[in-house]
Amino acid sequence: MRGFLIIIFFSFFWCNAVNSAKATCMGGECEFILSIHYEWAETNCYQTMIMEEVETSFLYFTVVDTGQECRIWDSR
Repeated sequence: MRGFLIIIFFSFFWCNAVNSAKATCMGGECEFILSIHYEWAETNCYQTMIMEEVETSFLYFTVVDTGQECRIWDSR
């Protein structure tokens, strides 16, 4: 039982970090490091970001520090 609880505890932290990535954006184009969804994307967010931590999803990404949600128009 103890081993099962330890596995659940660590899997919770692993699942929270799975969608985390670093994004560098300029002029609506972003490049991502450690993203499972895309490595490059065209977005509706035009601010400049350098190595900002983001949480990715299929249709958008969220900047962790500000909570801003950026929609993805095109991606690779």
